Amino acid sequence: MRDHEMNPAGSDELVQRYLDQELSGDERVQLLVRLGRDHALREHVIDLEKLMLEVRRLPRPMVPDTFVARVMDLTAPTPAAWRRVFDVLWTPHALHWNLAGATAALALLVAGALVSRELFWQRASTPAPAVATALDASAPVLVRLVVVQPDATTVELAGDFNGWDPRRTPLEQTTSGAWAVTIPLEPGRYEYMFVVDGKQWIADPFAVEQSDDGFGSRNAVLDVRSPAEASL
Repeated sequence: MRDHEMNPAGSDELVQRYLDQELSGDERVQLLVRLGRDHALREHVIDLEKLMLEVRRLPRPMVPDTFVARVMDLTAPTPAAWRRVFDVLWTPHALHWNLAGATAALALLVAGALVSRELFWQRASTPAPAVATALDASAPVLVRLVVVQPDATTVELAGDFNGWDPRRTPLEQTTSGAWAVTIPLEPGRYEYMFVVDGKQWIADPFAVEQSDDGFGSRNAVLDVRSPAEASL
């Protein structure tokens, strides 16, 4: 019996968290092992990834130029409300002063002014925190790639980010025949392949997109987005 048939709720939860990019490294390996064993589940995940890709490509709705003006008109106070404000501000009122109360009020005002002045100078003298560098469009993003090769002795990664030299990026064997590596990549579009035992070049079977390499094979495509772009 297949893994997701034994525990369909657990598989559904892992798939959903995978699509939301909330899986830890161990959970991602667990899901990929299931996908490597279950063809139907793997096809389901790939279909969901394609659907999300198409949704991201949909044009965003345009906001009319008159939208802000209409919101302001709907939220503007009515003339009656403005009239009540003017009545409170401009109608003469008799003020009854008490010397002790006035003295206490004056003391509170002075104390409040001193506290406000101290807070202002503290804020002015405190260096402004650095703008979140994680949202920098050029900041590297950590990308984890996993492939299931239980019979492999070595697995390496080759792509246009390392000059297609597999020796520069070896993968580490984890559990259940899975191999994984985490690499920092700047936002952009990359093509890559796994190299098994130094001679067998294979594309990532879990890649959402693949591209023809011009030599009869297909490279996996990796689209790395900055955190700012991913949050849109």
